[in-house]
Order: sequence, then structure tokens, then C-alpha cells
Amino acid sequence: MTTQKRRIIVMNGRKIIQALINNEWETTGTIKKAEEGIKPGIYNIYLAKLPHDKKQYEGKILHIDKENAVFYQQAGKDFIVHQLNVVDGKPVAGKDVVISYEGEKASLAQTDTLKKKNVLRI
Repeated sequence: MTTQKRRIIVMNGRKIIQALINNEWETTGTIKKAEEGIKPGIYNIYLAKLPHDKKQYEGKILHIDKENAVFYQQAGKDFIVHQLNVVDGKPVAGKDVVISYEGEKASLAQTDTLKKKNVLRI
């Protein structure tokens, strides 16, 4: 896995991946359309933590890094970096998921975002 500091910037419907090179943020790769569901902002994914065994992580998938075989999830205020090869299921950027670890393997399940929305009935 890369030790380079990286961040994601989402604005104007675009997603930019940047790396800290010589103390300056430089855009790496191409500027792409942001996946639906990812809100505008700066996501400092270099702060991402490794997952712990027997724990669940619920949140939005921000970025899939195929080159390093990892993907990043925002769980609350934290960022979690998951290995692609230990997760059953295909992560999709912009989707809310629950990732559950059991030993060396993890399972991925979509969360029902409808359940989380407050409905005001009149």
C-alpha cells in the first residue's frame, strides 16, 4: 500500500484525487465525475485507519483504489481503508454499506438508506 498522503476533493460534481508531493498537493490521475451520493468536501483519506477484527463499519464508500487493491469508507467521522481481496461482495463508490469482519474475511452488505430517513407525516 502506498505511504503517500492522499486526499479526495469533491466539488462541482467532480472528484479529484490529490497526493502530497514536496509539501504541495498535486492532482494525480484524471478528474472524474463524482459518484452519486458523495457530498462535496475534502476527504483526508491519508488519515484512514485499518479495520479491526470482529467489528462492523457502516458508512459510505468514497473511493476504490484498484492500483493498491484497497477502498476507502467514511464511517462516522473516521475513514477506514479496507483490502479489496478480503471483502465478499463488490464495493461501489457512493453507496452506503456495512462491512463486517470475522477473522481474516469481511462481508459487505448494502444498508437500507430509506430506513434512516426521517419521514414527516401530516
